[in-house]
Amino acid sequence: MFELRETGLFYTPTADSEPRFLCGPIQVLGISRGGNSTRDYGLLVEWKNLDGICIRKLIPRRHIINDQGKVLKELLVDTGLALSSRKGIWDPITSYLIQARPEKRYKSATQTGWLNNSFVTPSWCVSNGAEQVIYSGTKEADFLSSAGTLSSWQKEVGTLCINNPLLAFTVCTGLCAPLIHWLNWPSCGVHLFGKSKVSKTTILIMAASLYSGTDFYYAWRSTANGLEAIAVEHNNLLLCLDELHQVDPEVVDQSIYTIANGMSKSRSNKDGSQSQRRKWRLIFLSTGEMGLEEKLSSIHKGVKAGQEIRFLEVPAQRQYGAYDDLYGHNNMNDFSESIWKAVNENHGTVMPKWVEFLSTIDDLPTLLNRNIKAMLTHWEITKENNGNQVIEAAKRFALHGVSGELAASAGLMPWPKGLAEKSAKEAFDAWLEIRGSSSDSEDDKLIKQLPAALKLWRRKLLPEGKFLGDNYGYAIEKDGQLAWFITRDAFMKGLKVNYKNDISHTVKLMCKNHWLESREGRGTFKKVIAGGPPGGRYFKVLPQQIVADLALDEALSQVYFPT
Repeated sequence: MFELRETGLFYTPTADSEPRFLCGPIQVLGISRGGNSTRDYGLLVEWKNLDGICIRKLIPRRHIINDQGKVLKELLVDTGLALSSRKGIWDPITSYLIQARPEKRYKSATQTGWLNNSFVTPSWCVSNGAEQVIYSGTKEADFLSSAGTLSSWQKEVGTLCINNPLLAFTVCTGLCAPLIHWLNWPSCGVHLFGKSKVSKTTILIMAASLYSGTDFYYAWRSTANGLEAIAVEHNNLLLCLDELHQVDPEVVDQSIYTIANGMSKSRSNKDGSQSQRRKWRLIFLSTGEMGLEEKLSSIHKGVKAGQEIRFLEVPAQRQYGAYDDLYGHNNMNDFSESIWKAVNENHGTVMPKWVEFLSTIDDLPTLLNRNIKAMLTHWEITKENNGNQVIEAAKRFALHGVSGELAASAGLMPWPKGLAEKSAKEAFDAWLEIRGSSSDSEDDKLIKQLPAALKLWRRKLLPEGKFLGDNYGYAIEKDGQLAWFITRDAFMKGLKVNYKNDISHTVKLMCKNHWLESREGRGTFKKVIAGGPPGGRYFKVLPQQIVADLALDEALSQVYFPT
């Protein structure tokens, strides 16, 4: 029989024995279980330590029995629970905890983020349902610290974004993180690049201040071996990464896909079974002195189209370093120091209120999609004028504007209406400018390669009647229309396409622009040409149309035959 007194927990083995002191005051306040109520059960336990400080922890039930309760014992001893010197005290303590049946029930999650319409973190939870939610993972509560109040953050930190579009945009990046869950978007992020000493790290901690203090970021080089674990811990949160230039380019190349993939690698347990794969969905904010193209050039790699959307690059160069308004300070450095001081004293108070606001919105996905669409219309982003990749990037920039405007309308951001949208549009315009084109990357690559391809082909083509052999194809003029019948190998070599998917996309684009004529689904043109193979298949290229559309040297469309 157990008896909990003010002085501690007592145990009476038999009816005629005296109560024995086991440990200091300890009790089970509630029982938790995972989202489907079939596993991950735990106990919310509260105890007082030797200094009378009350400690509350969610302890997985498995930790009470695994390895004779080693994890439980170490936790209670380490946190200062008073213990009897008698032998055999742990078995009754364990029995007391495992037999407890409090009425209070909680839904638990082992990682941060949304649990239905509720939100879980190690430091705070937002419950929006019949049961409270609670965090049952291993991350410590100080992962998300707080200081000051929401009002003081707005006054001392948030107002500094007014007249500073880059600061406002990065704060919006932090607001976006819980929203991509509802849009079912993969993880992605923003990279701010610029020369040294323009206050890029200061911009980073402005966004971090929504969540925690000035230590809420990682150096890129520290993530090399633990990126998956870090990503899991930041599910539905912002992940801040500083100093891209200090990490190996191969790591960067792989890290972008690791984050965007949203799932850990498959691994085996000691018994040979497959461990449970962990998932995440997050927004990252990165800084560095160079962009991705420059970073990857050292390993002779280019930026892939998919990386462009996952890794949106925005130059961190405004009137005064990263700023437009120094708020009365003499220089950029003084203003940066004031921001660090303000964030140290005011942080971590926005996100609980922001998530609480989001959790009460009926049909949040519809609202977000509608507002993003409206913002893109306002920006005049259409499929007629932009490639799919640019439109996808524009959606992500628009989400920044939508999140900031929503937060301002909820009274969380001390900004006038339109400020968040304006900052997002300026960031998008800057991204588009450094990209250099509103077309898809593959389209740009093709257009850039076509002049060289035309020059190569025109030197290698033969007139009809000549034996083809290993040559490139034939040039045939009919009714004033010149057509080049290019072999598959020559077509690939001229346009520098190496894979089936690349050929398919190239043919589709050339047909769309009437630069290629096809009679078959594969994009080829079957024609019997004297000197060529019977029933030969070629790519029928129309050089005059290409030259006219791209305003190239007319000589490129006038074939000559080598003597």
